[in-house]
Amino acid sequence: MPFNSESASLGGKKSKRGKSIATEVRNQITEVAEELIRAIDIASLNNKDKVLYLKAIMPFILPKNERVDTNQMPTEFQIEIIK
Repeated sequence: MPFNSESASLGGKKSKRGKSIATEVRNQITEVAEELIRAIDIASLNNKDKVLYLKAIMPFILPKNERVDTNQMPTEFQIEIIK
């Protein structure tokens, strides 16, 4: 039987794969991380530790910057004067 969209569909229906273990592990790690973050007493940290804490969480708070190529100048342009 050749492999085509019909045979792939049938194969997918026959497959009884369970829920991915990686998803379950990721969810458990997320729960542990959230619990640890809630348990941190920020007021008791010294200034150095506060800065380190801030550095650790910043990538998760701020969006990542996209690189902008400033060397790419337009090769042609047109100016239209409207009176």
